Amino acid sequence: MSIWWLVPQYLLLGIADVFSVVGLQEFFYDQVPKELRSIGLALYLSVTGVGSFLSSFLLMVIDKATGGNGRDSWFSSNLNRAHLDYFDWQLVGLGAIGFVAYLYFARSYIFNGRGTH
Repeated sequence: MSIWWLVPQYLLLGIADVFSVVGLQEFFYDQVPKELRSIGLALYLSVTGVGSFLSSFLLMVIDKATGGNGRDSWFSSNLNRAHLDYFDWQLVGLGAIGFVAYLYFARSYIFNGRGTH
């Protein structure tokens, strides 16, 4: 297996990260009152930190739940016995749930039209 198989995945993750980070930062800076802009940026960084914490927690829970009792977990060091495909499908499911939640909140959000531009 070549390392070049990872290039498309990292390219897509990098592009997605650029769009999401810039959009999230702009949202928290532009949609809060002028007096609370530093709080908005702190909330932006807090969302990023909580997301990283939850990602690590999810990996730990899946590793504990799928391993043990002589079984290899989904993240086994032997790629022939690991089931990273199951983890990828779980991420697809969580992404779909997140997209539905995004659509719900985006429809109910009231835009604050006094932007900085």
